[in-house]
Amino acid sequence: MISQKTRRNIFLTILILLVLLLMFLLWWFLRPEPAAPIVITPTPIVTIPASDTGSISETRQQEEQVSRNQTASIQSASKTFAERYGSYSNEANFANLRDVIPLMNASFARETLAFVDAATAPVDYYAVTTRVISVSVDAVDEATGTATVTVTTQREEAKGSVQNVSVRYADLRLTFVTENGSWKVSSVSWL
Repeated sequence: MISQKTRRNIFLTILILLVLLLMFLLWWFLRPEPAAPIVITPTPIVTIPASDTGSISETRQQEEQVSRNQTASIQSASKTFAERYGSYSNEANFANLRDVIPLMNASFARETLAFVDAATAPVDYYAVTTRVISVSVDAVDEATGTATVTVTTQREEAKGSVQNVSVRYADLRLTFVTENGSWKVSSVSWL
């Protein structure tokens, strides 16, 4: 007859073997498969002589491409500007405004620097974190070098403490002008 102690040891041994088997099976089926070697075959380069004058459709495609590149440039600048301009902490001494000076045209940069020099940060803790939700390019006039953009943002505002946070949504209207060949923000207004 098998003693109680021996029976328990056999049971524990079987249990440990089952757990090990289960772990091995999980590892076997969930392991990543080895990556297949990548074979790069050289493609022949075919040069097609360019004609002196493009067709109307080629010209239109080039204009569309330039327009899309301009819009993408404006959208990217808008997102960067809105997140930095709209985020603030009284512990950072208006660093958010100083960070976006390179994205502003000369006159708006002067106004902003004058504001920063004259402003004083509140004594109690105050911070706003701004995240861009969407960017809408409302108008672009390449002839005059102006653009208008509306940026929809989510703003987390903390007053007195980092735990005392309220969330609100606000639109930011940005006006761009071209300066030295690049788009610069010339005015800002919260809507």
